[in-house]
Amino acid sequence: MYFIEGRPRHRAIVEEYVSNLMVSLNIHRFTSRAVNIEFLKTLDGDAQGLCNGDKQVALISINKSIPFLRQMQALAHEMVHAKQFLRGELGHKGSDLRWQGKSAAKVAYIDQPWEVEAYRMERDLFLDCFPFDLYN
Repeated sequence: MYFIEGRPRHRAIVEEYVSNLMVSLNIHRFTSRAVNIEFLKTLDGDAQGLCNGDKQVALISINKSIPFLRQMQALAHEMVHAKQFLRGELGHKGSDLRWQGKSAAKVAYIDQPWEVEAYRMERDLFLDCFPFDLYN
């Protein structure tokens, strides 16, 4: 289940895309869990997207000030994080993010296991799931 908040450009395309991403990430059957996606004018630190969550809900924020297709690639990246939270692969212990129960606090951002997976998957997810036929 997912909810889209804010005013994304091409809402129907975004809805189709999110649905496709959820199927591809195999989280589409989580009826008691939710992905909330909000489109905001800007994000702190000029981030393109952010995701936070737990096993019940993932909250994704997407920066609307970047080009639409870049927003969609960022959404693919953040949806990987949503999958990680909802499946319990990524979690919190206090303010410490944990991967499969282990702290990665001293690991550089780009080497954090959840980021490695998200960066590895984002391009293929975008190309496989974005409804290009609706965008033209």
